[in-house]
Amino acid sequence: MFNTLEFILQLLIIAFCMVILYTRARYFTHMVQQLGYIPSEYRQWLKDNPKRAYTFKKDNDIAKKPLVMTPRATRLLVTQLVIDFLILFIFPIVYIAFKPSDMGLLFIIIAMIFVALMLFFYHAIIMAIALYIINPYEKLVHRKFFKQAQTKVNQLKLMGLKVIAITGSYGKTSTKQILYQMIKDKVKTYSSPESYNTPMGLSKIINNELDESYQYFIAEMGARYTGEIEELVRLVSPDIGVITNIGPCHLETFGSMENIIKTKFELADGVINKSLILNFESDEIRHEAERRGLISEDYVETIGLNYGDLRAEVVEVSDEGTKFNILFKDELLEAHTKLLGSHNILNILMATKVALKIGMSHDEIIKAISGLEQIEHRLNLVKNPNGVIVIDDAFNSNPSGARAALNVLHSFKGGKKIIVTPGMVELGEAQYNENYMLGKEIANNSDISIIVGNVNRDALSNGIDEIKNSHKKYLADDLNAATSILSTILERGDVVLFENDLTDIY
Repeated sequence: MFNTLEFILQLLIIAFCMVILYTRARYFTHMVQQLGYIPSEYRQWLKDNPKRAYTFKKDNDIAKKPLVMTPRATRLLVTQLVIDFLILFIFPIVYIAFKPSDMGLLFIIIAMIFVALMLFFYHAIIMAIALYIINPYEKLVHRKFFKQAQTKVNQLKLMGLKVIAITGSYGKTSTKQILYQMIKDKVKTYSSPESYNTPMGLSKIINNELDESYQYFIAEMGARYTGEIEELVRLVSPDIGVITNIGPCHLETFGSMENIIKTKFELADGVINKSLILNFESDEIRHEAERRGLISEDYVETIGLNYGDLRAEVVEVSDEGTKFNILFKDELLEAHTKLLGSHNILNILMATKVALKIGMSHDEIIKAISGLEQIEHRLNLVKNPNGVIVIDDAFNSNPSGARAALNVLHSFKGGKKIIVTPGMVELGEAQYNENYMLGKEIANNSDISIIVGNVNRDALSNGIDEIKNSHKKYLADDLNAATSILSTILERGDVVLFENDLTDIY
């Protein structure tokens, strides 16, 4: 005979289990969000991180980049929980259907708790199922917002809006922020927020933020697969394109350097006979431009330290910033910026090219450069009251940027030069070798290194050990352990470089 109290008991047990499963569902939602909601990348993450994916241990680490409960994340979280609930609710249904004895009820409760434990342990699979279920709907949402944003941009362009698109393996975010700071007082400009560099991200800000009051829209364009820049070009129809740098960033998803070059130059294809600005200090950009015959095109302009029609020469780097000369076509002017590193000078030159196009004078540009604020987590210099100088380069994770950061560290005079780093990731088959080479450069350009985590420990250590000098190496399991080591070795006048900080997926 059906017993209401026994049925309610089962529902209460399910409710308790759902609370526990909710924490696991949030964890996987957080991971998938940082992987761009891409099923193939999630499958690879499961393959690379079985101990984190399949465990009874609850992750209590403080997230470096917290989960943002966007509508998409909410839908994914709810889908997981619905699957969990439906699986657990099978047991009350069995109870109603078969009306078991007291011993049968006990068996159902034990089985329910066992299944809940298995759901917790194997919740990675529940997430995979949720992704599969919800992806068709997400594609429809994406298409709707994309078309809406595309139509809005075209209407605003008829009213005079100009779109500046910036892409590159690295340097695009810094160049975007530098350009915005330089031109915002001259023309009303909207700059895409950080991380909003995908079709969905740009569609969202176009639909919600961009309006007819803006004269210029700076759109950062990111990509992890071929064809993604082409899609963004279709979205915003850029008037000016800037390609900052090309290197082995996201090599494991692109598959080859040829695919990376092809993808970045999808922006060049989108601004033919409009305006294209290229960083000729990048060998890959220079060689591809030469191969395509772009050098002779009137709409193509170039910058560099050693190449290009707009050049600069670094005069001095100190804890006050960088002094350098800009070689305009008709004059040479001295500039000063708080920013550090030769790659930031290249970023400034690209922004200068755009500033010239919108009508800024040489003097206005030099003044704007002097007023540039440091960019958070990108060679951001912090002076501490205890006399220690900290260089925060936590958002850099590429070979070129790491070398530039080490050169800045090496240029400081005085105390010990210390680097704290987990190395570089997403370099595909080149990852070991690139980190090995970084290890050698670390040994040559610093006094002490603290290697954080296990991802690149062997490669970095072997590279450092290859250079037989007085360099001292420490190993730390995480950033907290690295901080503890630092507290025992730091003295007034020391300089500490924090180079890269791996995301939560690592």
